[in-house]
Amino acid sequence: MSVPNLPEKTKVCIIGGGPAGVIAAYLFALRGVSVVLLEGKPDFDREFRGDTLHASSLEILDQLGLADEVLQQANSKVQNLSFTFPDRVITMADFSAMDCKFPYVAIIPQEKFLNYIVEKTKQLSGFHILMGAQVRELREVNVKVTGVKYTFEGDEYALDADLTIGADGRGSTARRLAKIELGKTSPPMDVIWFKLPIPAGSDLKEAVSGRIGSGTMIIIINRKEYLQVGYVIMKGGYKALREEGVEHFHNVIKGLAPELGDSVTTIKDWSEMAILSVVTGRVEQWYKDGLLLIGDAAHIMSPVGGVGINYAIQDAVAAVNQLADPIKQDRLSTTDLAGVQKRREPAVAFIQKFQSFVQQRIISDALKSDKPFEPPLPMKLISKIPFIRKRLARFLAYGTRHEHVEGL
Repeated sequence: MSVPNLPEKTKVCIIGGGPAGVIAAYLFALRGVSVVLLEGKPDFDREFRGDTLHASSLEILDQLGLADEVLQQANSKVQNLSFTFPDRVITMADFSAMDCKFPYVAIIPQEKFLNYIVEKTKQLSGFHILMGAQVRELREVNVKVTGVKYTFEGDEYALDADLTIGADGRGSTARRLAKIELGKTSPPMDVIWFKLPIPAGSDLKEAVSGRIGSGTMIIIINRKEYLQVGYVIMKGGYKALREEGVEHFHNVIKGLAPELGDSVTTIKDWSEMAILSVVTGRVEQWYKDGLLLIGDAAHIMSPVGGVGINYAIQDAVAAVNQLADPIKQDRLSTTDLAGVQKRREPAVAFIQKFQSFVQQRIISDALKSDKPFEPPLPMKLISKIPFIRKRLARFLAYGTRHEHVEGL
């Protein structure tokens, strides 16, 4: 039995409608491969989801003729990555100096981005999407994954697929059902996210800015209609912070960023904030026969650098480049699936090592200090050498392997 207007069999079943899932669906459909996208939530409206699209992702969208329309949804564009200390401002990465078509990071609400890509994909034949579909089981024949069982509006359905792709994020159901273990680490920080109104007469010009004080750190993202603020704390420090009370929290934030003024006091209760427990890691093997994990399902990224979406999108591009023809020709093998991991894993491992270094040597040291944090020598040097600022920007934008769409 299948949901009305949904096939019982497809070439590709994608679990999860995040950036990796919707881009993979679009590219498969563009290559003439039938695809069903199952998204567990009824819509794409989420609080505090990543929305930084670097030049690598924008160039992929440009290849597809979608970049201009996507950029119309942008709240702002980040020209550089800077941190404000009590006595100085240090710029770590200068995106505006990159020699490329998109020398910036676009801040685009993920809900708008996902809805846009899905609407474009609906115009292609062979694509189906079902929102609110809860995957409950991976179907298997002789240890090969052959599709899924899922529930929709209280009823259970089955979907056969030549390939099932788990693109369902850090808490991946596909990964759990496949009994694929995530080798994870716990960076020394968590992040408390909340929204603030933009203060009247504010001169907050930067799209993204950081503030580092004595044992404290915040990230401010200007979304035009409001400010999104991330308060970085040592892992396990949330309980002690709550015990200090909301008024103390107000004072800490105002001490770090006086320009926020009384907008901070609009936060009346801890329930108005969301805590992100920062976890990183990746699975040892991204695939099994008939199944492939991509994006955060295969490798959970730290928020450092805002690169998670971009690595998920590049995973999707690499997967379709590698797998579209074998799927169309009914010759898909585990060797093909292994090829996706072989191509993408080195770049993922490298950025995760970089993120770990930043977390351990800069963020952790800053949060442990009860005195004004003194930027380490590497930060000071980077801020003074334009070439290094440009190189770091390019590394964050492209990583060590930049994917391009093939088969157009």
